[in-house]
Amino acid sequence: MKTLNDFDDKVIVGSDETLKGDTFGGLIVVGFRANNEERERLRNLGVRDSKTITDNVILRMAEDLKEYFSNNFFILSLMPEEYNAKVGVFGLTNILNELHRKVNIELKTSISIHVVDKYPGCRVGDIIEEKAESKYVEVAAASIIARDEAIKQFEELSRMASFRVPKGSTHVTEALNFLKRKNLKPAKFVKTHFRNVKNALGF
Repeated sequence: MKTLNDFDDKVIVGSDETLKGDTFGGLIVVGFRANNEERERLRNLGVRDSKTITDNVILRMAEDLKEYFSNNFFILSLMPEEYNAKVGVFGLTNILNELHRKVNIELKTSISIHVVDKYPGCRVGDIIEEKAESKYVEVAAASIIARDEAIKQFEELSRMASFRVPKGSTHVTEALNFLKRKNLKPAKFVKTHFRNVKNALGF
């Protein structure tokens, strides 16, 4: 398998997604491009796997990345209603493949290499690797911006619902029941194809 060391003098586009396992929220895919000099700057900024970083630090780091690398990233964000409409037609895997492909198209150069954090059914990218965000600083940068966008999406959904929308899929029963009691349209807030959603809302 090729590693980053094989491409130290190359341009790399790393892409990562978030929210695909969360009951609430839609789907976000972000791409981030860097050359060797920019990779060093990313490391100096402390860019690393977003899973190891708190939300408050994510917000600050994402702001820095967007300021210092304003032409190096591209965001594709689906709110729940758009996500639900698409997933019913195309399926999640096809949507993921298409979004990763699109962010690479926006960022690629004639010499760039596309690195994708592996997910089931992934069919895009020159390098597809598990836990790529811990091995490629470009994927780590993409994951930070993606998580920042996810935080903002959850804040927006919380405003729409008038309660704090929970992350993940474990402790969501109370929130799902709240949607039902308030007669809020589920497709605007949650992934309607999830089993826990169907069970809670009687789909």
